[in-house]
Amino acid sequence: MNSIYAITPPNLKLEDLIKKIKYLLDLGIDTFQYRSKDEESVKKNAAILLEVIKNQKGKLIINDFPEIALEIGADGFHLGEEDYLNKKNQNFLRKHSTLINENYITGLSCKWNLELLKNPPEELIEWNYLAVGSFFESKTKQDISLPPHEDSIKKALRISNRPIYAIGGINSENIMKLKMIGYERFAISRGLFSQEKNRIENILKINNEKN
Repeated sequence: MNSIYAITPPNLKLEDLIKKIKYLLDLGIDTFQYRSKDEESVKKNAAILLEVIKNQKGKLIINDFPEIALEIGADGFHLGEEDYLNKKNQNFLRKHSTLINENYITGLSCKWNLELLKNPPEELIEWNYLAVGSFFESKTKQDISLPPHEDSIKKALRISNRPIYAIGGINSENIMKLKMIGYERFAISRGLFSQEKNRIENILKINNEKN
């Protein structure tokens, strides 16, 4: 996975989403997380998006639904702690743990739970990366968790040996602030899907700059 990966917003029609994904692929973004709480929409659209992304050698991660990810041959899945603890998901992960650990990208959202970030549950599967945030107010998700205090932002980088992706409200105006703190990986939604071309390109330019 590259240092930036794109999270699809919930408000785009499939046709518009495909156009935007193709544009971002052309800019060099190669990993996408398809996020929708509607399981039927995921079943309907994920395979279509996977074909589009694979045609340009990209990767697709499915949010919340590991069973669908494996069923369509996606590259991996991303779960929140609540989704990981879901009984249906637990049974599925237990049954396919070896296959998942050997072949799929797995990510876990930790919000600002530093204990979870330090000791993520790995009784069933191993996590390839962890996500921490939100860092800023976000229009993509309503139930966001902002950092309780400034020290949490820095401490999150120190307590895990896994790749950490910063998430939540990241855009061309604030990504440099996180880079200056030490963050090197970013999961971005509106900052990539709902901004003008020059703002998107500015995110990539800033991300490529060395601290």
